[in-house]
Amino acid sequence: MAVTTYIPLIVVLVTVAVVALAPFNRSLERDVKRLAYAIFGGRTIVPNPSRERTLRAAGIGTPYRIYVTQTYLYTAVAAFAGAVVGVYLGGLLIDLLGLTELTAPSPAITDATSSLPDWLLTFDAKLFALLAVTSILLGIAAATVVYAIRWSIPSVRATTRARQIDASLPRMVAFIYAQSRGGMAFPDVMRSLSENRGVFGAGADEMGVGVRNIDLFGQDLVTAVRDLSRRTPSDEFQKFLENLNSVLQSGRNLSRFLADEYERYREQAEEQQREILELLATTAEVYVTAVVAGMLFLITILLVIGLTSGDTLVLVQLLTYVVLPAINLLFIAYLSEVTQPLRASRDESDVDREGMDALTRAPPRQATEGEQPTATDGGELDYGRVVSPRSRANLGRFRAHKRVKRLRDVLTSPVESVFDRPELVLLVTVPIALGYVLGQLPGALAGGALDVRAFDDAVVQSALFVMASFAVVYEVSQQRLRRLESAIPNMLERLASLNEAGVAVVSSFDRVRRSDLGDLNDEMDRIWRDIKWGATVEQALDRFERRIQTPAVTRTVTLLTNSMRASNEIGPVIRIAAEQARSDQKLRRQRKQEMFTYLIVIYVSFLVFLIVIGAIDRVLIPNLPSQEALGGTTGNAVGSAPSFLQINSRKVEQYRLTFFHAGLIQATLSGLVGGQMSSGSVKDGVKHATVMLLITYLAFVFLPQPEVGGSTAAMVAPLLAPW
Repeated sequence: MAVTTYIPLIVVLVTVAVVALAPFNRSLERDVKRLAYAIFGGRTIVPNPSRERTLRAAGIGTPYRIYVTQTYLYTAVAAFAGAVVGVYLGGLLIDLLGLTELTAPSPAITDATSSLPDWLLTFDAKLFALLAVTSILLGIAAATVVYAIRWSIPSVRATTRARQIDASLPRMVAFIYAQSRGGMAFPDVMRSLSENRGVFGAGADEMGVGVRNIDLFGQDLVTAVRDLSRRTPSDEFQKFLENLNSVLQSGRNLSRFLADEYERYREQAEEQQREILELLATTAEVYVTAVVAGMLFLITILLVIGLTSGDTLVLVQLLTYVVLPAINLLFIAYLSEVTQPLRASRDESDVDREGMDALTRAPPRQATEGEQPTATDGGELDYGRVVSPRSRANLGRFRAHKRVKRLRDVLTSPVESVFDRPELVLLVTVPIALGYVLGQLPGALAGGALDVRAFDDAVVQSALFVMASFAVVYEVSQQRLRRLESAIPNMLERLASLNEAGVAVVSSFDRVRRSDLGDLNDEMDRIWRDIKWGATVEQALDRFERRIQTPAVTRTVTLLTNSMRASNEIGPVIRIAAEQARSDQKLRRQRKQEMFTYLIVIYVSFLVFLIVIGAIDRVLIPNLPSQEALGGTTGNAVGSAPSFLQINSRKVEQYRLTFFHAGLIQATLSGLVGGQMSSGSVKDGVKHATVMLLITYLAFVFLPQPEVGGSTAAMVAPLLAPW
């Protein structure tokens, strides 16, 4: 077949690739936007207020007219791609359905179309009509889907952002209340909140919009808060901002208002957790129904169909290797979104924490000739995202130093580094596992062909080694972190008491470290050591947070460091942080108790899946009648008997291998789902995945294997023959 036949398809692939890669390349995305704006006349587009408001609520920075023209361009590309692919699909259908053997139309069609020209009734004309129909239908379908997706994205994002804002709202109100009570001006509170996106998520982004309106457009505080309440997608946040705006306009006591809101949202946090737990309960039921029962039902039905009507091995393999992993991964992604409110940690880089965030938060542009903004100390500034070549070189050296320092720390203290960062253990275990698999590969190829069973053994054993080692290290690390978190409220209360008694912040840390704080004693000594060696309290706390990196510690350190910038008397702020930490621990205990039930549900569903798959593999399939058993029993007297003769020993072994892989896949992914559901992290699911995978492997490998087509098969043959 000539290469020119595929030129339209190649053009489609290139066009779609350019459009798909545009969001990942600034210059390419800019060119695509300009092209779309020019082709579809962006200046003449009349804004739709509802859609424009949705775009803003979704946090999409693209202006409305540009977004509309991009949508038109993507829709046109989709229509073109669908039309071209439709032609090829129509040709494939013609070939598969054997329509190339068509000759002349039937007499009925000839009579009905006698008035049409003869060339329209030729075979080529009918082929052209079929190709045109498939091309038009697929083009329209592709364009409709792309257009619908483009306009559903803002709504979905707005809904997601609203949920994220609602989830972080209790923490945001606590932060605002503590900062305001500590004496910080409210615009500075907003600015401080917007700088901590890693802790407060989408809520910090919303506050950042208000801060930009104040700093860049000169809006007053009341106007900025009012505009923010109109654009936010969260109804709860909108109510809070409207009430806050009323307080700011009326001159009421802001601290009293924030105290009332703090208490209200603290109670609401418990209600929010109950809602999340109820949603997880529903998700667990759907998971058991769709993934466990649904997959078992489909696999069993396909097996029965394969026995009675024809070969369904390909469909069973498709379910096992594509559908089953895809559904589990979708559940993991969904659970990650649902449990996001239960997690919070900083996501800025180490460079950001060291005061170089201006250089790293946005890709800077090169300084123009003669443009060298400098500070009074000679240091270079980020001047409208302008970074001089010397600053860029210094930043590169700083990053290289950080990388070398991390590597040096790992080499000098490997055990401590591994428990601080459990992912490092994979650098050792993964190469060992790969080496083991490669070492077993010659034995699996000894017979001239790949022994899949032997290769599976090596892969599963290696996976168990990697997962078990990571699970042990991660669990030990998490136990240590949980003990540290449990001591945080006591430490904060002691700091608050000392500060309220008039003791300075630095002296308060010195006195508290001398008391018994359990597992927190070593960390308090390290904080004090940093302070003695010249670090500020803020820097010492930042380093403490980087070492621990748990949600409770992150929120506490963020609150304290921002409060210390405003005042040295932070006793009330520390007291609020202690109350918030105790509230978080209470919610965590409740969540753990509730999640244990759902974890049991996951284990039970996995065991049900394993038992049914094991029964099919070890009881049903081995006892299927062989050709001799079925023929000898029925004498070929039953008309449907020949369908069973298609199940030979080779096909049976392929079915059994597929079911073995289904058990392994479900075991691994069910464990990850269980960890995501119980603790909100896939890492917590590795230990469950290890246990389930080990159970599955032992069950399939060490249970006795009956012979295929044995005496039991001869007994089963008369029962299967009538089918």
